[in-house]
Amino acid sequence: MSANLDKTYNHHDVERRWSSAHWESEGIYEAESRNVTDGGKKPYTVLMPPPNVTGSLTLGHVLNHTLQDIFIRYQRMSGREALWLPGTDHAGIATQTVVEKKLRAQGISRYDLGRKEFLDHVWQWREEYGGLILRQLRTLGISCDWRRNLFTMDQSASKAVRHTFIRLYRDGLIYRGKRIINWCPVSQTALSDEEVIMKSRKDKLVYVRYPLANREGEYITIATVRPETILADVAIAVNPDDPRYAGLIGEYAVVPVAGRHVPIIADDYVDRQFGTGALKITPAHDPNDFDVAARHNLPVLSVVGRDGKMTDEFGYAGMDRFDAREKIITDLDNRGNLVRVEDYEHNVGYSERADVVVEPYLSEQWFVRMEPLAEKALQAVNDGGVRFHPSHWINTYRHWMENIRDWCISRQLWWGHRIPAWYDQEGNIWVSESYEEACHLAGTDKLVQDEDVLDTWFSSWLWPLTTLGWEGGQEANDDLQAFYPTDTLVTGPDIIFFWVARMIMAGLYFRGDVPFRDVYFTSIIRDMKGRKLSKSLGNSPDPLKVMETYGTDALRFTIVYIAPLGQDVLFGEEKCEFGRNFATKIWNATRLVFIQREKVFGSMKSFEDAYRIFSPDQTLLSDAQRWILGRYHTVLAAYHKAFSQFRLNDITRLIYDFFRSDYCDWYLETLKIELACKEDEQEKRHAVMLAVSLLEGILQVLHPVMPFITEELWHHILERSEHESIARSDMPRSDEHWTGESVQDRFSPVMNVISEARSLRAVFGVPNDMKAGLVLGVPDKEKRDVFSANSQYVTEMTGCMLEVADGSLERPPHSASSVVDGNELFMPLEGLISFDKEIARLEKELGNVSSYVKKMEKKLANKGFTDNAPPDVVEGERAKLQEARNNLEKLQTNLSVLCE
Repeated sequence: MSANLDKTYNHHDVERRWSSAHWESEGIYEAESRNVTDGGKKPYTVLMPPPNVTGSLTLGHVLNHTLQDIFIRYQRMSGREALWLPGTDHAGIATQTVVEKKLRAQGISRYDLGRKEFLDHVWQWREEYGGLILRQLRTLGISCDWRRNLFTMDQSASKAVRHTFIRLYRDGLIYRGKRIINWCPVSQTALSDEEVIMKSRKDKLVYVRYPLANREGEYITIATVRPETILADVAIAVNPDDPRYAGLIGEYAVVPVAGRHVPIIADDYVDRQFGTGALKITPAHDPNDFDVAARHNLPVLSVVGRDGKMTDEFGYAGMDRFDAREKIITDLDNRGNLVRVEDYEHNVGYSERADVVVEPYLSEQWFVRMEPLAEKALQAVNDGGVRFHPSHWINTYRHWMENIRDWCISRQLWWGHRIPAWYDQEGNIWVSESYEEACHLAGTDKLVQDEDVLDTWFSSWLWPLTTLGWEGGQEANDDLQAFYPTDTLVTGPDIIFFWVARMIMAGLYFRGDVPFRDVYFTSIIRDMKGRKLSKSLGNSPDPLKVMETYGTDALRFTIVYIAPLGQDVLFGEEKCEFGRNFATKIWNATRLVFIQREKVFGSMKSFEDAYRIFSPDQTLLSDAQRWILGRYHTVLAAYHKAFSQFRLNDITRLIYDFFRSDYCDWYLETLKIELACKEDEQEKRHAVMLAVSLLEGILQVLHPVMPFITEELWHHILERSEHESIARSDMPRSDEHWTGESVQDRFSPVMNVISEARSLRAVFGVPNDMKAGLVLGVPDKEKRDVFSANSQYVTEMTGCMLEVADGSLERPPHSASSVVDGNELFMPLEGLISFDKEIARLEKELGNVSSYVKKMEKKLANKGFTDNAPPDVVEGERAKLQEARNNLEKLQTNLSVLCE
């Protein structure tokens, strides 16, 4: 690798040179169990939440996978056997929907093909398109052990799924029964709760009166948004504490249109405040009604079919449920049963894929009994066995687990893990690994396998196990022994229950231990208006285009920098300009250091021979060098602490602030001065090697966030082989020797004088090309000696000749003044500026600020404003007023200097 850098940073060239393909070919990210069990290395494992095989890269993926990559690279460089397990999810409904849509465009349905041929088409689609998301993730530079890439339908994972189903069934935790489930009339399948999107919908709240069967001329009135399901009513329920209906409990009402007599029952479930306080009970079309019916031993009737069309016997059969709704309202009106209709807005569940209203549907499905599994999983989090970051998500987790319901795991699809259950001609169920085993158990070969497949989450909840090669047995393989439990899971808070909780349950049940120790919940990315990113709003930038424009490192750095733990992210593509500018700053600063290296050492070999054995020599260190070493090690300590506390946003800010301010704005400026002023070659060489050493440390701590540019620049520090990688270098550690305040105390006052001198020049408009004088009064002799020893920095960095005096000096006439760390500082202004022009400028500015102060005082004296405006707004206005008053005081002081 050449020692010289191109003049301009080009992220395209750098990212092409250090592509994922290069890193993978070197085996840099591979982890082996033997290094843990035999080599004694401490393991560190991250689970990649498997993206859907149908997916493409989003900013959500960028944030999630960048965070994971930061964790894994940091731990790898910290000496641990770091394993990141990648893979993709077969995404049952999503994938089947995509393939069916493709076939429909050719005039073919899955039923035309049959199950086997249709699945052949799905597998073919998966081979052609299913790897897109992983190829895109590779462009992000993520450092997985790609040899271990797992697809949830791979043979080993499928075997584990079958074994899990069988074991839970034989343990009495899986059963088949009738329940109300979410049903998609378009996809014709059950939906899990996470596949249902709640949307606001405007409907009609219909008030209907039911005649009392045994009280002629009397009625009971109910309110419903689903009048089409009146035809399946089996009761009317009222609250037992509602005095309005106390005399009607035990009576019968007549269902309009259907003519059925149904009982009026009492149940605490009824909300006395909703509608009339009387509730129609339709157990086949509402899960809460189903529970009420079970408590009161009521029959269950259904009038809406799997396709969303009516199946009743009263003249509506074959009609779409929403068409039937309109017709029955008209019929109720004509029959005299309609009381009134009101507009009603409420949240309704929609199928995530088909975007149609979900139908609560009574169906025979397979379920997992969750309560026995949930108890230990709740305890594991409550006891700290699994830690949440941020911790407030524990409350959400606890709520779910304490109110858990059985999990419907069957789906009416063809793509997925087919349920390993067979039925004989008498309807008996035989659950086994294979058809042959089922035949052996049943004593007959006349068996038919269940048509349904398992919920996608049924394979996903085994992810911490199957990614490590578990196939369902009792014995742990080498990888499980070495890497389970895993360490960190990075995921979204929206799937705490659907995935995180279920993985904890599965890990405890099948392996006796939690699957991970820490869960980092990512932020929600929103646009600059605070809206969630979505294709429909057109506010979701294409990450690949963002990376093409600004660079991958720029996107990675920016998205983590603006994503504090537990807070939403406001993202606009233009924000990546910040990350790109930082990458350019790193490049240019490195180039400056290398130019100084070439000037001092001449040849690369000469530098390398000295640098490979370099360590800071206390006898050669200047005050500025001691200061930067102190800052460097202080930042390192804060950096490692932030990692231990999962504050990745803070680590980007620490590096950014240190590099831009301490290293570039201060230290490199002092380096240039030292190299220009020093004559001792040993001191010059030492100064350059220190600058390079600090730079290398900065690149190493930055590498987990910005892997491409840091790899490139690290290879330019020494003549390194392309087989070497910064990812395999040791993460710098903080040295307490350099973190004490005394190390930084000598040079910090010098920096404060430089800053104040620059400020005085700016305030009084002293031209940059004018050499000014500075008089600094320092009563303490030891401190005077420090300022005298470092006066060349003040002179070169402020354009001012510094005179250090004892504390008993008089202020020179027409001098700008300040107090710095208790020492008086004066800058004589005569001969530097036009007093008349500066006085005119200050008087004008004084007038403007004075007017503003009066305006703000009047505003805040108005009780109409202070009493009615939000408190934070009032406080903000008061802060503005105080700032303006401070500015006014400064302007008056500055004016008085010139008018002496």
